[in-house]
Amino acid sequence: MNNHIITLPYFFLVWTSLIAVGWGDSDPEQKGSPPFNRHYQPTDYQEPFRPQFHFSPKNGWMNDINALWYLDGKYHMLYQWGTNKRDGGYASSDDLLHWDDHGLALIGKSSHARTAGAKQNVSGEEIYSGSGIVVSGPVAEKITGSPKSALIAIYTGTKVGTCIAWSNDKGQTWNNYDKNPVANPTDGAAPRDPCVIWHDPTKKWVMAIFEEGTTFYGSKDLINWVKLSNIQFGFECPDLVELPLDGDPNNMKWVIYDAAGKYLVGHFDGTRFIDENQSKEDIFMDVGPDFYAGQSFFPYTLPQKKYIQIAWMDEWNGGIGEEPWERNATFPVELGLVTRDGKMRVTRTPIAAIKALYKDTPVRIGKSEVGAENILKDVRSKTFDMTLTFDLKGATAETIVFQIADVSYQYNIAEKKIIYQGVEKNKFGGKQLPVLRPDANQILKIRMLVDWSSIEIFSDVGVFSLSQQVAFDPKDDSLSLTANGGNVKLVNLELHQIKSIWR
Repeated sequence: MNNHIITLPYFFLVWTSLIAVGWGDSDPEQKGSPPFNRHYQPTDYQEPFRPQFHFSPKNGWMNDINALWYLDGKYHMLYQWGTNKRDGGYASSDDLLHWDDHGLALIGKSSHARTAGAKQNVSGEEIYSGSGIVVSGPVAEKITGSPKSALIAIYTGTKVGTCIAWSNDKGQTWNNYDKNPVANPTDGAAPRDPCVIWHDPTKKWVMAIFEEGTTFYGSKDLINWVKLSNIQFGFECPDLVELPLDGDPNNMKWVIYDAAGKYLVGHFDGTRFIDENQSKEDIFMDVGPDFYAGQSFFPYTLPQKKYIQIAWMDEWNGGIGEEPWERNATFPVELGLVTRDGKMRVTRTPIAAIKALYKDTPVRIGKSEVGAENILKDVRSKTFDMTLTFDLKGATAETIVFQIADVSYQYNIAEKKIIYQGVEKNKFGGKQLPVLRPDANQILKIRMLVDWSSIEIFSDVGVFSLSQQVAFDPKDDSLSLTANGGNVKLVNLELHQIKSIWR
């Protein structure tokens, strides 16, 4: 949970009739609060800058992704919502592409929505970040009173500690665990942001939480926790995943990463994490200005059996003036792990399901010389998935220039760096431009996902990832691909138009 203060001149959502069972709340206890809204600001999802294939709330402020679950054919997402005071917004999807925004599932004691009549239904002044798991059997019965499958949200309730909320009717109603907090009692907001996973070799739940770096705890029942170890790494919102190195299922490695996407790779025995990269410098899974607080689905509950990640597309960079909502999620990606330059590196790859959103005939261009003339002059699009491959051998050009509406992205061939508007807001500052290297044969392959207010750039099989929220001119759907100072060889280009998930 990033606890910066955001002030907004408007408040668009009014949620009412949420039933209270909250920590220290004087309202009578009633079980099963449904996500509920009475006066959503009407939207057709066609406002300027509204993402067309990235999740955004109907209106109001969206913050960190807080929990991701999959159960019985449906994906569920809890995200932080609210100006200044944070609650838990809730959305669901059948395919990770099309989302239904259901309103607020978790209402804290200090919620904005309470002034509109909503009732506190979970523990804490505010709902700070956490994670989600699916349980059943004795563990579920101990928490919910029933052995049936339940969605468990483990979150930081400010001024309370690490808390549990649950739903055993697939998100239709949400309940407070009446013995909160289960760990990390606090008078403030820290420790915070518990990430809980099942560690099968030691047959226990493991929690990684932002506490003097990252501290690990263990539990057999999600209620009683024992401190295991601490590592001096990370800032906010840890996530812990296990990935096959170079696709080898017999060589599994653990990755821990923080809110900014900084990560370590190594060994985790259920108690301690050992950095096998022996990192001498910070490594980030995304080098753009707008990747924060990534969360992953627990893979063994998914049909794909893969780690699918969604992050918040902002890092407190001020936004682009979008309204009546603010901020959105990144497009879901599959996480991987490969060896690069003697180090183990995380990869991010857009999920294959994106193909279901392709529309019209794709634009394909074969071998060409790219120079001063725009080879995309006849193509118009504001939402697309484009892959380009260049052969940099013998290139005489200084830069390759991608122009999307009124915004340009330049690749400096000699320096192997990307230059773009807003680069000074990335994790390294304007004097340290993102480095993007071609392969050993001087082949450079770039993939771009472009939406009405964002771009995500991937290369080197996902080792390179750059996410940016950007204010493309809403009235401009022009595209341009040129080179400055000479020519460069284009091996191929393929562009797929993407249809809206809201229609």
